[in-house]
Amino acid sequence: MSYALLRRLLFRLEPETAHEVSTRASSALLGLPGIHSLVRRLLWVNDPCQVGPLRLPNRVGLAAGFDKDARWVREAEALGFGHIEVGAVTPRPQPGHPRPRLFRIPELHALRNRMGFNNAGCEVIGQRLARTAENRRIVVGVNLGKNADTPLERAADDYCQVAEQLDAVCDYMTLNISSPNTAGLRGLTQEGLLGPLLQAVRAVTRKPLFLKLSPDEEPLAPARLAQQHGFDGLVFSNTTASRVGAWQHHDPVGGISGPPLRAANLAVLPELARVGLPILGAGGIETPEHARHYLQAGASAVQIYTGFIYGGPLLPSRIARALHRL
Repeated sequence: MSYALLRRLLFRLEPETAHEVSTRASSALLGLPGIHSLVRRLLWVNDPCQVGPLRLPNRVGLAAGFDKDARWVREAEALGFGHIEVGAVTPRPQPGHPRPRLFRIPELHALRNRMGFNNAGCEVIGQRLARTAENRRIVVGVNLGKNADTPLERAADDYCQVAEQLDAVCDYMTLNISSPNTAGLRGLTQEGLLGPLLQAVRAVTRKPLFLKLSPDEEPLAPARLAQQHGFDGLVFSNTTASRVGAWQHHDPVGGISGPPLRAANLAVLPELARVGLPILGAGGIETPEHARHYLQAGASAVQIYTGFIYGGPLLPSRIARALHRL
């Protein structure tokens, strides 16, 4: 069955239900004897690259938000991803916002979500990552979040707790202060709050640390602050809460991901790269050409999510092969 047909079938389901069905079905298939290793041999691309202190086996990763609970690490490896970022992970489990909270925008190949950091909490996610640690070849990052009921002035406690608890079971961490779906979270970009937060998280882990930036706010000041506090890289960008241009008539609640981000991100990347920190580029990457544009604009590697939903399971390998030929 071609992915175009499978996508038509999946898109008849509510988006979050389609995600659950497809991830569980792929886990069951790849769990059959010999299937994981066979698929991996067919799709794996060995193209090592250095992103700061982080050594990635190839330049295509699965962005945070797809695998919130660290259930899909081996599957991502089989499909050719060089790294995966799980989460966002909060200290305590939380359900997120009520469903429906994930919406397709097919005419833009985009998604809108208001998930709200739904996840199983760092204790459960740590146990799952520990079970994959010995045999995995994929690089695993943890996207650090805070619980929705934790006030901003106590946010550092949440971020540090997750970082400390998951330090031994991941390869890098990303501090997420840029999701539009946790009330007030983007207020942490204020220098008076951000500097102490960066310092606190840096003090509890020696793992490579990245800062995930918003596409809706000036990124240079927080990027420079991250560099000053010993962070190792940036993820650019998160989803957008903006409603201009092609998506101006869409529901104002939640963050939009996919092609609406691409042009604006590519315009900002060259200046952001001059800060001097390596960048994992994300936003609207649907083809190898889009990924090349990100690298040419200053990214060291890329992450995909929405493009994976619309493009299907062969997309990560196809992009990684194209980038290998650069």
